[in-house]
Amino acid sequence: MVLSRLLSKLARWARSRSIWMIHYCSACGAVEFPPLVMAPLDWERYGYMPAPTPRQCDLYVGMGYLTKKAVKMFLNMYRQMPEPRFVAAGCNCTGTGGLYWDSYATYKRLDDFVEVEGWVPGCMPMPDDYFSLLEYLRKKIYESSLEKHISRIKPDAFEKIKKYEELERKLLEEYIEKLKKSQQQVNYQFTPSYPECYEYNEKHKICKISIENNDLRRVVQELKDQGYKLLVNINPVDYPDKGVIEIYYIFENPSTSEQKWIKTYVPRTNPVIDSIHDIYPLALYIEKEVWEMMGIEFKGHPSLRKWILDGNWEGPPPLRKDVDTVEFVVKHVYGGYKYGR
Repeated sequence: MVLSRLLSKLARWARSRSIWMIHYCSACGAVEFPPLVMAPLDWERYGYMPAPTPRQCDLYVGMGYLTKKAVKMFLNMYRQMPEPRFVAAGCNCTGTGGLYWDSYATYKRLDDFVEVEGWVPGCMPMPDDYFSLLEYLRKKIYESSLEKHISRIKPDAFEKIKKYEELERKLLEEYIEKLKKSQQQVNYQFTPSYPECYEYNEKHKICKISIENNDLRRVVQELKDQGYKLLVNINPVDYPDKGVIEIYYIFENPSTSEQKWIKTYVPRTNPVIDSIHDIYPLALYIEKEVWEMMGIEFKGHPSLRKWILDGNWEGPPPLRKDVDTVEFVVKHVYGGYKYGR
């Protein structure tokens, strides 16, 4: 019996001094983690070390906000970790949502999906705060049986994810139906100015021109031939009261630093415009982002699909001003009480 207790104590001591952490930094909370390996904290003297594969790790530390895509990745990695395995949570975002409490693309609590052994509040926690957590976890493992302190996936974790995605898709269906029934008229004054500038900023060498959307490809090709070889960005601006979405194409001449801003628009109920990806290859990616964030369809684009929001949001274009993502989060995450987070 004495030998058994001694062996058990030795096993707990060895395990508490050889905690390997999976090196997956989910967000900005990871910025304060690297100093842990430096003097004077030097966490490797306790046997801690980061490892690149979940199959060799026993600890995961959530660092910062949890995008919906990141939570899915974490659960997939977690299932590959051997027993016993532990989960700790760093930063306010893993406990309450933190700065992103009303974000449509994040989950608010890590412990909604997995049992958590300890927490480090703060935005951001300092390295010594993280070290205090690791010391707490080390003592916890050493002083008690492992069976009492092994993190596990919550039984309804995957059902919660499925439920939220279904609610988002339902919101998308309702939004599309609302647009179909809408008799919104275009109440927008627009005067094409090309090739003249309707506004010029001499200090910054910016010439703003306006064109009809069916002239886009012709004008864009002419600007490229004139030396405006750099596509800087495509910026949409939503005007629900006017029934349109303005689109600004920003081009730069690298040799002179001059910029041309092309302004055009599309109706909100039928937001279709030609793609320019074959003229400016960078547009292949920017047009994807504008499509998923604002719902503008780029005719001729070869792979118009979700890119940034893939796995993060199944609802309607979140940057449209008549899509109230905060109301959606408050209703379904906080039960309708906005300041109860």
